[in-house]
Amino acid sequence: RIRMSASHRCRFYIGTAARVKENDRWRSRLAREESKTLRGRPAWRAAIERCRIVFARRGRYNAAGCDHAGKCCEEALMCKRYRCACLLIAMVCVLASPAISGERRPAKGQPPGPPKPSENAGRTGIYQAKTSREGNNYFVYVPKSYSDDNPAGLHLFFHGQGGQGGAGGFGQWQNYFLEPYNLIGINMQYMDGDNLKDTPGKIASAWEAVQQVMADYKVLPRGAVASFSGGGLPHSGFYAKYGKRSQDAAGQTFPFNHMALYGSNFWGRSSGSDGSFSWFVGLGSEEWNMGQPTLGTTQPAKFNEVLKESLKGGSCDIYLKITKGKGHSISNEDVRDSAAQFHRSDLATCPFIYAADYREPELRPIVSAANRLQLSSAAASVGELLARQNLPDDLRAKALKLKERIDRRIDEVVTLMKELAATDAVLTSYYAPIFLKQLGSHPKAEEVKEAVASAGKDRNFSASLNAWSSFARSFERFFNGPKLNAEVAPMLEKFKGVAGEKALLGKMCTEFLMLQ
Repeated sequence: RIRMSASHRCRFYIGTAARVKENDRWRSRLAREESKTLRGRPAWRAAIERCRIVFARRGRYNAAGCDHAGKCCEEALMCKRYRCACLLIAMVCVLASPAISGERRPAKGQPPGPPKPSENAGRTGIYQAKTSREGNNYFVYVPKSYSDDNPAGLHLFFHGQGGQGGAGGFGQWQNYFLEPYNLIGINMQYMDGDNLKDTPGKIASAWEAVQQVMADYKVLPRGAVASFSGGGLPHSGFYAKYGKRSQDAAGQTFPFNHMALYGSNFWGRSSGSDGSFSWFVGLGSEEWNMGQPTLGTTQPAKFNEVLKESLKGGSCDIYLKITKGKGHSISNEDVRDSAAQFHRSDLATCPFIYAADYREPELRPIVSAANRLQLSSAAASVGELLARQNLPDDLRAKALKLKERIDRRIDEVVTLMKELAATDAVLTSYYAPIFLKQLGSHPKAEEVKEAVASAGKDRNFSASLNAWSSFARSFERFFNGPKLNAEVAPMLEKFKGVAGEKALLGKMCTEFLMLQ
């Protein structure tokens, strides 16, 4: 009876110590146990050593480790007089374990932590780098807008079958994504040219490339992932494996907010991981029947997934662009429209200040609020800080720089919302609550409210929202191969009329009607 009771008490104390860490109550209990006389040292010393080894091997506290540790201690708990020694040492082992002390180790099944900076750290221009898997390389493009004072986001691209020879080219990405929005480009280069071969290895290499670039430069978790043709295979696996915006057990964040499929064999599910992503799906009528399954089957199906998700609160910034007469290629218009979506999604969901540059106690909470997109709170706090008369000059200079970034972000949000209110009822309805929450009580929030209220008075505003719902529910019967079903043409004409040709819904209806 004494043996089992002591064993359970041991496990209870271990678990409690792991949960409360340095709680004063348990520190006092530990001190009281330590002050008692320990007897039978050979017995408890061997058991506790086994307990310590268990925790060292596991590298972190978990229930299984606690249970095993308790069993290891049972031989020392044969007598009540050894109980104090067992509790004391076991609790010390737990408190000293990496999970409690703050040292982070990757959990089983999780990717390793971020790598160290490489020899390419800070390098400018375009260069090629290698991953740990032979033949899986990548090219990097560092935009001219990047600097230590202006951290960048990322743009990752998966080439199609046999496309490894063009991996060093960044022309379209450079013109529409990298330079305008300060993104570092990563073009994967798989030397075997076959995305069907060792796809998991290619996916892992892409994540390795992303992590290495993030170690080599100042990178914010904002960006786009794009693919063409067979590149959709690693792209879909990459999204399925890593595509959650929150931190995983290794403390890593998926640093992307936009997905772009350019005639891409993206076969996995395109929704379900995070409804905040914006999606561009590009398809030409002349490539409709390519592949097996065909692009004309998979790409509208991918769009339909996120379209249905938009009715449940997911992003409405989704675009199926079907271009009549376009073959298997990426057009400048595709990339331009995709980049516009990225910009909107970026402002709505992504942090914009590199926190490591602002370590001062006075600035850290302001940066934290700004990166949580609490723009009104951040602006007010930095204003209060700058109002202090005795603020040191160096701190004042950094606070002014931080204020400039916050003010610029607020201006970008206001400009975008005014533009959307004038052109797109559906996107206005989706983004207005997001941006008004960011602006809070900031004076410029009134400008957004006025623009949204003015747009809402238009008789086509509510009609556009109803049209979006009908569009989503009817989408599956729109196409018969690369042709539009004749019976839905009147409905699309009506949707185009109420949405307007500048709205995403209006653009899609216009492009679909050209397929008659």
